[in-house]
Amino acid sequence: MNVRKLVLFNLWSVILVISVNYISQSLRLNGTTIGEVSERYDNLFTPASYAFAIWGVIFLGLFLFSLFQLRRAYFSQKRTDFIVQIGYWFAIANTLNALWVFAFVYDYVALSVLIMLGILFSLIKIILNTNMERWDAPIEIIAFVWWPICLYSGWIAVATIANIAAYLTKLNWNGAPFSPETCTIALIVIATVINLVMIWKRNMREFAAVGVWALFAIFIRHREAYENIAQTALVCSSIILIAIMVHGYHNRKTNPVHKLMQRLRKS
Repeated sequence: MNVRKLVLFNLWSVILVISVNYISQSLRLNGTTIGEVSERYDNLFTPASYAFAIWGVIFLGLFLFSLFQLRRAYFSQKRTDFIVQIGYWFAIANTLNALWVFAFVYDYVALSVLIMLGILFSLIKIILNTNMERWDAPIEIIAFVWWPICLYSGWIAVATIANIAAYLTKLNWNGAPFSPETCTIALIVIATVINLVMIWKRNMREFAAVGVWALFAIFIRHREAYENIAQTALVCSSIILIAIMVHGYHNRKTNPVHKLMQRLRKS
């Protein structure tokens, strides 16, 4: 595998996905936007609209991730094992992300669910191939490789559930024999369990932080109209946040801030 060509391909894929998302908003593909289609298939699991601003942070992280790979491949003598381990899965995830935009705005919601699952699968492959968050990595690997992928995969995990909910809404399925409210609470609990597993089994606190963000946004959206959903989302986001803090305390010696302080003391 040619590492230098691979990092250029990865950088291209980031530019592609950012460009497609920007074009979809500015030019209104199919005469609509992602937000308008989402409103058309509105469901109770959809968070408050401000939550989607996290894409700005994710895209910035992916861009820095690509530049870090570029620097390692072209301007450094340090090992590039992580680039080989990631392989083409990063570019695949971004390409699928761009394709998802077209599928969703052109109302192919079922196809968008399959594409979203493909993105999630690609990110999981990256996590497993790099053994992410399971070893004591240098601070630059944590900051520029692990964190961007954790944020990306954390949001895609939530978005996959929301995408499936949107598709079921398109099919006019209201959760029968259960109420839509009960189904939404069940989805919130499922999302919470996934995030707790990622904390305690994979040490991916940043992944779970995205879950806190999303669930709290669900609380904000429903705090007046659907009290049971809102309270469940608030309690679950609090549980995840507490788990993040407890896990972070127990593993504080591998925290990047702790590493940075040690490096400064030595210098």
